[in-house]
Amino acid sequence: MEQDAIPKIKNPQRVTLFRWIFADFFFIVLGLQSYITFDINSYDGMFILVSMTVVLTSLFFIKTTMKNIKVLDEAINRKKMIVHWKYTNEEWSDYLSHEEDYRSNQGILIAIVLSVITAIIFIPFILLIPEGKFFMFMVMLGLYGLYFFMGYIFPSILFYLKRKSVGEVILLEKGVLLNKEFHTWDFPLSKFNSAEFKEEPYHHLAITYDFIDRTGPRSYTVNVPIPGKNATDIKKIISGFN
Repeated sequence: MEQDAIPKIKNPQRVTLFRWIFADFFFIVLGLQSYITFDINSYDGMFILVSMTVVLTSLFFIKTTMKNIKVLDEAINRKKMIVHWKYTNEEWSDYLSHEEDYRSNQGILIAIVLSVITAIIFIPFILLIPEGKFFMFMVMLGLYGLYFFMGYIFPSILFYLKRKSVGEVILLEKGVLLNKEFHTWDFPLSKFNSAEFKEEPYHHLAITYDFIDRTGPRSYTVNVPIPGKNATDIKKIISGFN
C-alpha cells in the first residue's frame, strides 16, 4: 500500500484539551467566587449550579481528549495507522469545491427545516398575542438569520480558510484525521457504520459513523478524497476500519 512521507499534521486534540482545561478553570473560579459571595437574592445559586455542570462535563471530555491525543500521536509518528495520504494542490482544491457544495446543501436543507418548525411555533403567537406581535416577529427573523449564517455563510468562511492549508489525511481503525479535523467513533454510544468507495462527483471514501447526542441517534459522513495513485488500495483500506 503506497503511503506518503511523514505527516506534517499537528495534533489538533492538544488545542481541544487546552480549551477544555481553560473552561474547567474558568467555571471553577466562577463557582468558588459565587460560593464565597453567596447572596440568596442574586444569581449566585444559578452560577454555582452551572459551574458544577460544566466542570463535571469538562472532566469527562478532558479524559477523552487525552486519550485521543495519545492515539493521534501514535498515528502521526507512523506507529499505528491504516494509511496516510497527502494531496496535491489541485486534488485538495477540487475536494474542497465539492465538499463545500455538499455541506452547503446539507446546511441549507437543515436551515429550511428549522425555519418551517420555527414558523409553526412562532406564527400562532404573532397572530394571537397582540402585545407580543412585534417582539415575536423580530425573534423569528433573528432565528432565520442565525439558521442562514450557520447553514451557509459560516461553512463558506471555513472552506475559504481551508484552501490555504496543506491537504493531508490519516485513516485509523476508529477515526479519521483530515487536516485539523478529527472524527472518531471511539467513544461511548458511537460506532462505525460503513465505508464506501464512490467515483462521483470525485473519487472518495464516504465513511459514516453513528453516535447519540442531545437530539437523539445521528449519523455523520466524512468524505475523504482518494489520490489517483491509491485507487487500487481501497478494499484493503476499508477492511481496516473497526
